[in-house]
Amino acid sequence: MSSMKIQRRKLQRGMSKYAMLLVLMALVVFGTAALRLGPHYIDFTVMQGIIERLPTQIHKDMSKTKIREHFAKQFRIENFSQNVREVVKIDRNRERTVVAVEYEIREHLFYNIDVVLAFSESRTFN
Repeated sequence: MSSMKIQRRKLQRGMSKYAMLLVLMALVVFGTAALRLGPHYIDFTVMQGIIERLPTQIHKDMSKTKIREHFAKQFRIENFSQNVREVVKIDRNRERTVVAVEYEIREHLFYNIDVVLAFSESRTFN
């Protein structure tokens, strides 16, 4: 009976030091990635909101310059470092106006590992 208890204790020891170290390293890597990449996704969500808040009469009322000025003001308010001319693309003809926000960000994670994040959102106004 006592030999049975000894065998059960050997089987129920839990995680080894190396397994615990591996779990800790995984948490550090994923935590670092979340802290470095998360703000960029939040910024893009705010940019999507800026596009959604554009007036629906933009095609009739606003010129390309006015649209860019609107984005420049919003970028200053939200403290974005991107240049409006490089990020905001405006395609305009007689029937419609397409406003697109497209940009890429290269973020350094650690050592020699970088991540490239590509963001794109557009809205069509008739």
